Amino acid sequence: MKLSHSLAAGAALLVTAGCAITPPSLPSVSASAPPTASATTSASPTVATSPPVVAPTVPGAAGALDVSAYEVSMFASPTGAIWCAVKEDSAWCHFPSGYQAKVPTSEEVCPEEQLDVTGVAVGNKVEYFCSGDPTAFPALNNAGYGLEWFASSGFPKVKYSDFTLATLPYGKKLADGSFVCLSEKSGITCGDTSTGIGFKMAKAGVTFIS
Repeated sequence: MKLSHSLAAGAALLVTAGCAITPPSLPSVSASAPPTASATTSASPTVATSPPVVAPTVPGAAGALDVSAYEVSMFASPTGAIWCAVKEDSAWCHFPSGYQAKVPTSEEVCPEEQLDVTGVAVGNKVEYFCSGDPTAFPALNNAGYGLEWFASSGFPKVKYSDFTLATLPYGKKLADGSFVCLSEKSGITCGDTSTGIGFKMAKAGVTFIS
């Protein structure tokens, strides 16, 4: 599995315009009658604020299901769209179907392998990787390889395409050595707790954690 780095970003600006409206005629006010306080006091405008965007961090191992007894542990997001795996020295996720962010070309990532760029991995560093077939394939009809951890987990399965997949429910984590993966509605976050590097994979894009 050949790996490399890439980042991509973009921005957009939308401008809108309104139409002028002629106000209705106002009744005349007697010069001897001073305006009331309510007529001269304007309310302070309410300013809407957006919540701050919190950058992802490597999830801690506390509360995680320990899967270090197995060679590799594969799983899918609860929707079945994101396929990932974790082992004692690495973790990785494939791009989900309908992935919306830009992906680097194979010429940038694995120019000599003639393979597609299919996901992101973390080991000694965080990088894109190329593969011919999925290297994380959590299908229960796949002879169970990489799914030994799932048998006693009590976690649910999900039907996705023609497969029945083992899932990591939202809020749950798997830990193998110092590598941990966390499932959330916003995506799958995996990383190395000893170095603090990792990534968050979502349909909207991937975020590198360093």
